[in-house]
Amino acid sequence: MYHKIAWWMVGKLHRCNPALDDKDAQEICAYGIEITLSTMMNFVLLLVIGALTHTLIPAVLFGVIFAIIRLYIGGYHCTGYWQCNLTFCGIYLLVILLGKLLTPYCGIDYEILILMWCGLGIWYLGPVENLHKPTTEAQRKQCHTIAKGIFLADCAIAIGCYLMEPFYGVVAALSLLSVVALLPIGTLTERRRRYEAEKQAGTEPDCLCNKHCS
Repeated sequence: MYHKIAWWMVGKLHRCNPALDDKDAQEICAYGIEITLSTMMNFVLLLVIGALTHTLIPAVLFGVIFAIIRLYIGGYHCTGYWQCNLTFCGIYLLVILLGKLLTPYCGIDYEILILMWCGLGIWYLGPVENLHKPTTEAQRKQCHTIAKGIFLADCAIAIGCYLMEPFYGVVAALSLLSVVALLPIGTLTERRRRYEAEKQAGTEPDCLCNKHCS
């Protein structure tokens, strides 16, 4: 559905912008529109779930913490837009469920411990490079530096929320933890995709462990 809507919009834009005569430019534009539509749907579904479950504030917290840092740290990405939407909502529901279960037992010390584990994951597991968005070493270092800064801001938000309302603080910490949990999954998935892409291209693929065999 996103694909059809995107190309319909590209067709409308093409009438107003002659620069879109180029097929490559049209494909890039359509891809950008698809990503934007999927992201918008993620947040619409998130807010609907938040309203239905009376967790609107935690929904906003999750959306902000989860989405922003992933722009720079990466992680697991689904192969389809609807899979992405469902996974995003599923992670939020899991975070809310765990938040309700853990809040009565989670003091500020455990909150800080969760955030420390998140910090270790972000420091040593990211960023995860997307096969379809190759980056240079300098770009990865820059993204990693920005992600560390966002992490520190998220820690301040999580602790501040905890001091005001423990449930909100736990949700914020678990939201960050869910991002970190997707990093090793994303790394293994991207290695698999790169391995399969190299096999299809007819080149000698690297091992899945990302090391050359001897």
